[in-house]
Amino acid sequence: MTTQLSNLECDARAFHLLWANGQKTEFPHIWLRDNDPDELHPDTRERLFDLTTVSLDIQPLSWELEDDALSVRWPEKSALSTYPLAWLHAHRPGTARGDAAQVVRRFWKAADLKMIPRYSAAACRSSHSELRQALHTAKQLGLVIFHDLENDELAGEKFADIIGFKRQTNFGTMFEVLNKPSPNNLAYTSLALPLHTDLPNQEQVPGYQFLHCCQNSTTGGASVFADGFRICSELREQAPEQFALLNKVPVPWRFHDDIDDVRCRRPVIQIDREGGLCGLYFNAHIADIPDLDSTDLYAFYEAYRNLMLRIREPDYHLSHVLQPGEMIMFDNRRVLHGREAFDASRGKRHLRGYYIEYNEVDSRIRVLARG
Repeated sequence: MTTQLSNLECDARAFHLLWANGQKTEFPHIWLRDNDPDELHPDTRERLFDLTTVSLDIQPLSWELEDDALSVRWPEKSALSTYPLAWLHAHRPGTARGDAAQVVRRFWKAADLKMIPRYSAAACRSSHSELRQALHTAKQLGLVIFHDLENDELAGEKFADIIGFKRQTNFGTMFEVLNKPSPNNLAYTSLALPLHTDLPNQEQVPGYQFLHCCQNSTTGGASVFADGFRICSELREQAPEQFALLNKVPVPWRFHDDIDDVRCRRPVIQIDREGGLCGLYFNAHIADIPDLDSTDLYAFYEAYRNLMLRIREPDYHLSHVLQPGEMIMFDNRRVLHGREAFDASRGKRHLRGYYIEYNEVDSRIRVLARG
């Protein structure tokens, strides 16, 4: 077993454990004292220990190894602190806690995916494993469809309750996507919408977007999706300098109407600490006036326009005409979405939408994984 020890030593700074598989781990005394499993609230599991009450160079008064656990007596604590070997192995310094919500993403073009994965809304409500699989797929590919929702305009809205709370924006918690007079957003017209991501002007860009189709009897209006991370990864390979520029230059984004004026500056492409893609923020309609120095504008426009042209390449586009009772969930910081124009004089197209943040989806996956 990996939790069996071959040797254990203690010096002035740390315990040194040699595991049966030959792996060595150093456990600083201050780390052990700070993370004492016995000093968590029994109900909330929150830390009760106050780090400022001990010295950073704390040392144990005594210790012993028995019954697959390390017992330590600390200077200012009357009771022994017990560290099971299985706990120590699972929480080795430098080892991140296991996470059921950690998913390996799979980037795609239209030919790779062919159709959007589908899950029954009823099955997701009744089966933890089905909902977990649907959310896992949404993280892996960036989008899924829930089908067979009840013939009720509130069905999509109520579905959110089995995942997490909805995000409120200046468009409200729920927003109605239909052709209407005096719109404050192009989504509320019958015009074609080029591929984009929503709300890059927000301080916190929404994570997942849900669009529930209530009615769709018009001609046209097919929804179009593209994997922005596939597009960005190919840009990175083929035009690395342009990728780096779009990852570096903060672009001003702005939405404004009679009530709101919401602005934020952020690069078009975001990468994480390991260099992996973690955000694409592209919405040409609410890009504010670029305010770079004129000498920098030429390179910016070359990179920005190249990305825009790539986004419009049909090989990336996956189209789907949403039907009543269907609801699509997609990653708003990865998957670009748009739609074809439709004839508002014939029939009606009505979608109801909302956002749920990443952390809500991840939390639900973790809880569902407990079984």
